[in-house]
Amino acid sequence: MSYPIAVIHSLLAGEALIEQILCHYPLAKPQKCKLYKRGLNDTYLVEAEQGQQYILRVYRYGWRTLAAINFELELLNYLHNCDLPVAYPIAKTTGGFIEAIASPEGQRYAAVFAYAPGRAIGKNINSGQSQVLGEVVARIHQKTDNFTSHFSRAELNCEYLLDWALDAIALLFQHRRSDIDYLFNLSTQIKTELMELALPQTPSTYGVCIGDVHSENAHFSENQPTLFDFDQCGYGWRAFDIAKFIHTTYRWQLDANIRESFVQGYQKIRQLTQAEVNAIPLFTKAAHIWVMGIACAVVEEVLPYGEFTDEWLNARMVLLSKLT
Repeated sequence: MSYPIAVIHSLLAGEALIEQILCHYPLAKPQKCKLYKRGLNDTYLVEAEQGQQYILRVYRYGWRTLAAINFELELLNYLHNCDLPVAYPIAKTTGGFIEAIASPEGQRYAAVFAYAPGRAIGKNINSGQSQVLGEVVARIHQKTDNFTSHFSRAELNCEYLLDWALDAIALLFQHRRSDIDYLFNLSTQIKTELMELALPQTPSTYGVCIGDVHSENAHFSENQPTLFDFDQCGYGWRAFDIAKFIHTTYRWQLDANIRESFVQGYQKIRQLTQAEVNAIPLFTKAAHIWVMGIACAVVEEVLPYGEFTDEWLNARMVLLSKLT
């Protein structure tokens, strides 16, 4: 006798997505729907007639609330209407951006995006491209000072970046008590120093942040970037977006001039206050802890337990010691 069994995370067939999901969007006729990337969500590359391409994202069950997804899509649509270079969502023929999917693990949500022109350059980013990326991020920050949403979204505050992340890390590495204690003490120090800086929660120091700025979340065409993947967006201090990019340059072991060019490009559009400049190293460490926490929080659903060895933690503690 066979019995139903619970599912943690299903991979949906591309053919079924063409027949049941993509048919709700005004696209050129899809010919292929291929799983392109599996991460916090599932990303499919849609290849259609006349060489048209789109991106279909299927959000992982339980990762984002419907309101949080709607916030992200409303934000991207707003930025597109402001003529900023982002991969914008495509509305359904009946209106709205989201299509629900009855997956084995529960209801998931799908959205279709315009394909960003160009290609991802990742670790091969040069200083000129980094500067232009910094300029675009600053323009997004400026434009979103006037953005209002009908939907709620979690803040990128210390409770989320540090407390939530540390709880997830501590759960997997209970046997590494001294390292966990160090992370908690460092978190307290970061919070204290941020409080002393007294960053105002007013535009343009505080507002919508992208949350995951780096050169794999943008396609470059003739050195002009189009940004995508705003899944980590939320309200926070804008210095955090800069710190998140800087954190990635350390993780990828990029030259210091890449970091410097990004900040120069950003300040070409929007000048940082001295308090914001002083906050960037603190947010860089917070970003590192947050990224560690996200990985630990999605164990089993996205990453197997076998990934989280002592060597995994050792490498991240070494990198943390190098962040300035």
